[in-house]
Amino acid sequence: MEIKDLSLYTTINSRTEKTVTAEINGNMATAPSGASAGSHEASAFVPEKIEDIENELKELFVGKDMSQLEFDQALREYDGSEKLDKIGSVGIALSLAYKQASGFEKSNKFPYPIGNAVGGGEHGGNTAIQEFLVLPVEAKTFKEAVEINSKIYREFKERYASKILGMNDEGALVTRMDDEETLEKLCKVADKHGARVGLDVAANEIWDEEKEKYVYKAMGMELSPKQQLKFMEKIIDEYNLVYVEDPFHEDDYEMHKKLTIETGDLIVGDDLFVTNKKRLQTGIEEGSCNSLIVKPNQVGLVTDTYETVEKAKKNDYIPVISHRSGETCDTSISSMALEKEIPIIKAGIADIRIAKLNKLLLEWDKMERNNLKPEMAELGL
Repeated sequence: MEIKDLSLYTTINSRTEKTVTAEINGNMATAPSGASAGSHEASAFVPEKIEDIENELKELFVGKDMSQLEFDQALREYDGSEKLDKIGSVGIALSLAYKQASGFEKSNKFPYPIGNAVGGGEHGGNTAIQEFLVLPVEAKTFKEAVEINSKIYREFKERYASKILGMNDEGALVTRMDDEETLEKLCKVADKHGARVGLDVAANEIWDEEKEKYVYKAMGMELSPKQQLKFMEKIIDEYNLVYVEDPFHEDDYEMHKKLTIETGDLIVGDDLFVTNKKRLQTGIEEGSCNSLIVKPNQVGLVTDTYETVEKAKKNDYIPVISHRSGETCDTSISSMALEKEIPIIKAGIADIRIAKLNKLLLEWDKMERNNLKPEMAELGL
């Protein structure tokens, strides 16, 4: 594709923090950011002299005819570092804008939406566990899946109104309840609607390096890695969990391996893998997890993201494409889910994240109207 024009803008995300919006040939994309970002992620910041970077990149790219791979390679060469330490969020914004301009292919396989119903941890809330998620496993259409998650969210909010304090960074409900009480009550509502519950433990955020323990303040617990393993096994079994993300800190491949062996559920690496194919390869060799979170801005560029997705699929790891806590109305990950037939999208239930869900709802409707027979992807559970 020939690059006819390129522009960079400073905009804001859902936490009112500055971010970068890029435009290529009239197509825009915006970089998100994460509150509980792993230390191995690509850099996410707005460069101070963004105008100078824009001018230099215009000279580098405008008038050139390039593929996505060539464009991303040139961006990385311009930056000169593995983690995009020079251009930060400019990298993923431009890479996504190029992809938007060149176009996405569309399969008829739609992802199941896994939604954050109740939240805590670094996203705000009483619980140490960061996300209490619902996955509508019995849904037959994407429309039905979105509605199931919405019903669970509304019913939980109404049934436990006296214990609801508000919403957090991701539009999830914040409660007065501790971790296990939240889990128990959410399971009751989810079971009623044909969904199963999952967790994003975000263990990095509760890991006390000095004590070498996981700290659950609301429940008054401090657990060693072995005790954390037993606790995870207990709640997976007791609450029939379908999905557990980041149950241990970001460099503990061994404990992730042990939990994967002990359960038949999705054990999902986020901070462990950070969408990085090299870290995923280590996980494959170690037998750590059987699923991974895919966040394009974690690794910095579209090409790198897709290479990691392909490696995951070849090794029977289930990719879960995901939003961030500092979000925008950008819908790139929805288009990526369709193009790469990613079976699960983590895109919230309420608030700004509905942009991602609405994109997929519209695509489902268009396919139905054109008799293209949209269907739900295979979950592999």
